[in-house]
Order: sequence, then structure tokens, then C-alpha cells
Amino acid sequence: MQKGHLLQFCCQSCQNIILFSVFQIAKQTIQCQSCQLNYDFSDEILARQLHKFQNLCLQIKESKEILSKTSVAMFTGEGKEIKIPYNLLLSRLNSTLDLLVGDRPLTITFRMEPTLEPIS
Repeated sequence: MQKGHLLQFCCQSCQNIILFSVFQIAKQTIQCQSCQLNYDFSDEILARQLHKFQNLCLQIKESKEILSKTSVAMFTGEGKEIKIPYNLLLSRLNSTLDLLVGDRPLTITFRMEPTLEPIS
């Protein structure tokens, strides 16, 4: 498993981007490098959910071979079906986890490199 910084969020104080991985959560505290604000990840449920979120995103990336042959279909009001290939969805959409920290929203984003392969 890749041990790089796969998750990120904006600091609630200075808006600096904070990069981290679930492996850093074992330390329980992540600090903003810009303003030194500490984020406490000692909650076992939160740490487990972040780990699951990262694993889910990695599994989607690893399943590229089969997902490249699948699509999502949407039905329009006229009874027509529009199919959107997963390759297009995965190259254009971000995977995010929206949390509430105290009374403020916090969005954690999975950092996925854009695909370099042409979309068919």
C-alpha cells in the first residue's frame, strides 16, 4: 500500500492545505505547517472511518481495469438513457468526505493523480 500523503484538507484557521495519510493518524495529532494549529484525530471511530475512506478510494483506483469497461446510466425525463463511462467520472470527480468539526464543516479530499490515459 502506498504510504504517501493521500488525504488533504484546508486548515480552518489559515486555509493552508494540510496533507496527511491514515498512517499519520496513529500519532493522533496533525499540525498545520503554516499556523501550527493542531488537529486531534484520537477518536477511534474517526480514524477507522478515514482509513476505510482511503482504502475505498485506493480500491477504486486499483479497479481501473474493470471500471474502464463500465458506466453509470442516467435516465432523462424523455425516457432516454445517458451512459457516462467510469473513466470519465474518475478523471473529473473528486472523492471527498464531509465532516463537522465542532460547529464548522471540514472536507477531506482523497488526492488522486489525474489519469494520463485517453478517455474512450
